Amino acid sequence: MNSTYSCWPVMLVVYNLPPSLCMKDEFTFLSMLIPGPKQPGNDIDIYLQPLIDELQELWNGVYTYDASTKKFFNLRAMLLWTINDFPAYGNLAGCATKGRYGCPICGENTHACWLKHSRKMSYCNHIRFLPINHPYRRKKYTSTRLRDKTLLCPTIPKGTEVVEQLRKVVNDFGKGRKKRRRDEEENTMWKKKSVFFSLPYWEVLVVRHNLDVMHVEKNVCDSIINTLLDCKGKSKDHYQSRLDLKDMGIMPHLHPYEEDNITRLPAGAYTLSKSDKKLFCKRLFDLKLPYGYSSNISNCVDVEKQKLTGLKSHDCHVLMQQLLAVAIRGIMEEGPRVAILRISKFFHGLCQRVVDKKEIIQLELEAAEILCKLEDYFPPSFFDPMIHLVVHLPREVRLCGPVQFRWMYHFER
Repeated sequence: MNSTYSCWPVMLVVYNLPPSLCMKDEFTFLSMLIPGPKQPGNDIDIYLQPLIDELQELWNGVYTYDASTKKFFNLRAMLLWTINDFPAYGNLAGCATKGRYGCPICGENTHACWLKHSRKMSYCNHIRFLPINHPYRRKKYTSTRLRDKTLLCPTIPKGTEVVEQLRKVVNDFGKGRKKRRRDEEENTMWKKKSVFFSLPYWEVLVVRHNLDVMHVEKNVCDSIINTLLDCKGKSKDHYQSRLDLKDMGIMPHLHPYEEDNITRLPAGAYTLSKSDKKLFCKRLFDLKLPYGYSSNISNCVDVEKQKLTGLKSHDCHVLMQQLLAVAIRGIMEEGPRVAILRISKFFHGLCQRVVDKKEIIQLELEAAEILCKLEDYFPPSFFDPMIHLVVHLPREVRLCGPVQFRWMYHFER
C-alpha cells in the first residue's frame, strides 16, 4: 500500500488487568496523535515530551478517588515497555537498526559483514549463540561455510551500561540538521539519547523496547517464499549473491560459471524447478480453510506466474505456522526442507498463549540451531536483520511473557 501521508498514534495499554481484558479496545487509550504528512523519525522525542512529563507525575503519585471503596488513595503507575515495529524501535530507542550495528540487542557485539556485490550487511555466524559444548561446535560441516567456532555468545548490555555509552551522545533534533557521515554511523550504534531515559526507572528495566513478533514473522515468511519461488527483485538468491560467495570462498557448488558464453547459476538445495513452483502454488491455491481461520489466501496466489502477492501480516502468520509445511512437502531436498519445517514449528511454539519456562529455554537453543542449519544452505544475503532477530525472540518471551500481549496485531487492526 502506497501512501503519501504518515500519521502516528501513541496508545497506552493497562496491564494491571486480567489477561482476558488488558488488550481489549475499551482498555486501550489514545494518548496522542502525531500528525503527518511525514513520519517524525528521530524527532519523535519532541512529540513524546508531554507524555513523559505525565508519566513522571504518575511515578511520583497522583491523589485519586476510588469509586468502589469511596476513598482517596495515592495512584502510581510506570511505563513497562514499548510495542512498535522495527524502524520505530530505532526511533524510540535512539539506536541503529541497520548497518554494522543493525541488531539493537547484540549492540556493539553484533557480528555483521559487508557483502560487496549485494551491497548490504549480512548477519551470520549464529553458531556463537550455542553453548560452548554444543555438538554443532564439534561437528565438521559438509559445507565450506566460514564459521568462527571460538566466538562466544554476546553479552546483552544492561541499562546502566547503556546510560554510560550515551554520556557522550548529543541530541540534535530538527529537520534542518546535517546528516551524519557514513563513517560516523559505522563507529557508533547510537543516534541520540532517548527521551525515555528521563524516567527514573527506565535504565533498570530488563526489556525496554519489544521486538515485534508479528513483523519479524512476516519478514521471515516473505524471505523464505520469495527465495523458494525465485521472485524477481525479492529473492535473496541472485547473481550478486553468488558473486559474494565466490569472493568469500565459501559454497563452491553455488559459484557462477561460464558455459557457451552464458553465465549460469548452479541450482541450490533450496531451488525449486518450474513444475515444483507450480505445485507449490497449486497447493496453496486449492486449500480450503474454515470460515474465519484466515483470509482467502488463494486470492494472493498466481499459479501461472508462480508467485504470491499481497500477503498481509496474518496471512504470513498462518502460512508460516501451518500451511508452509504442507506446501513444501516432497518438493525440496531434505536438508533445507527440514530447516524450514523447524522454523515453522519454532514460531508455532513461540506464539503459544501458555508459556512454559523449560520449553522457552529449549526454544532459545532451537532458534540458534535453526539459523545454523539455514546457513548451511542459504547464501549470506539471506540473513538480513529480521532473520537474525529470530534468535532473540525466545529471550523476550522468557522475560516478558506470551507474545499476545506484546505484538502489533492489536494496534494495527
